[in-house]
Amino acid sequence: MPFLEWIRERLRGGSPPVSTEETATPSPAEDLISTFSVDVGHGSFDELHLNVTGSIHMANAEKARKELLAAIDAEPLKNVVLDLTGVDYFDSSGVAILLELRRECSRRGNLLNLVNVGDRVQGLMSLADLEGPSREAILEPRPLPNLLVQIGDGVLKVHATARDSVTFIGAVITGLWRDLQRPGRLKWDPVWKLIERSGSDAVPIVSLLSFLMGAILAYQSANQLRKFGATLFVADLVSISICLEMGPLLTALIVAGRSGASYAAHIGTMQVTEEIDALKVMAMDPVRYLVSPRVLALAVVTPFLTLFADMLGIIGGLAVAVLSLDVTSTQYINQVAKVLEVDDILKGLCKSLAFGIEIAIVGCLRGFQVRGGAESVGAATTSAVVTSIFVIVITDAVFAVLFHYFRLV
Repeated sequence: MPFLEWIRERLRGGSPPVSTEETATPSPAEDLISTFSVDVGHGSFDELHLNVTGSIHMANAEKARKELLAAIDAEPLKNVVLDLTGVDYFDSSGVAILLELRRECSRRGNLLNLVNVGDRVQGLMSLADLEGPSREAILEPRPLPNLLVQIGDGVLKVHATARDSVTFIGAVITGLWRDLQRPGRLKWDPVWKLIERSGSDAVPIVSLLSFLMGAILAYQSANQLRKFGATLFVADLVSISICLEMGPLLTALIVAGRSGASYAAHIGTMQVTEEIDALKVMAMDPVRYLVSPRVLALAVVTPFLTLFADMLGIIGGLAVAVLSLDVTSTQYINQVAKVLEVDDILKGLCKSLAFGIEIAIVGCLRGFQVRGGAESVGAATTSAVVTSIFVIVITDAVFAVLFHYFRLV
């Protein structure tokens, strides 16, 4: 019909008239559907022969699938031989039908053999995996590799971790040395902000835990010292234990949980969002830009937090001694001044300095090792805290051995 008449009919609200010629002409899809047929034949007693002729395409794919599956269902115990001699056209829908036939025969324990496959059909079939995608049940655990493979994987992971750690520590030392040679080139604004976040923001939790730790040590030791009438020596035990061991260790654990995890999450997120790559493109060293300020911040903050923890721990022991052990505050303070030496405090500060540097390096290293998305960032944060605690304990043991032998010498 003319285009203008069609527009007028649409404006009037009616439906456009359909000519009889248009309704009488069959659609191309109906014409293509009729070009497919399946002939069922029988070869040997255990084989079902299916001769396919015509075309297999999107228009008749459903019809072809139903006929082929119906022929297979009629002879469920026989292997299927599919003869494609008469196939003159074949597209991706035919490949999908063959995949379904292969899975159906495999489910029944039968074989599907394709014979007389033309070059055109063979070329299209070569692009598809007729074996079908492997499916693994969700609830079935994956088989574990044997013990030798697990040991080998563990050794490779340890080697890779050690190599990355040594390389990263070398890069950090080089960057710090250059920054210390030229302090004016160091970005001091981020350093002061990091000192504030890692230092002053951690004072409340360090104060509370250190006070409670001193009180706990006083209560635990008083039960034994009271038997000998030596409750005054609670001051000795609390002051030396806090300043030499518990203060630095407790402070390092708090800093690892707060700042170490924060560094790993921050740098890990930058790694995921490709901000680290952007820094490299701008000719900026990510280690000097991100790691050096954090190492300097924790190297400065951790000793001061340790001094604060020592003071609060001794005060906690004082509170318990005065309230529960009939020891006056003057006696307690005089005993602490008599027993506690400056050397004990300096040893604790040396430990805390090493702990702070290690926590910063471990947190930044785990952040740079992030690969993937949010799950990898979470795993890196957890690994940073766990690794920091492990390194802190190992370092504390090394310091204990060194202080023991130096004292003997």
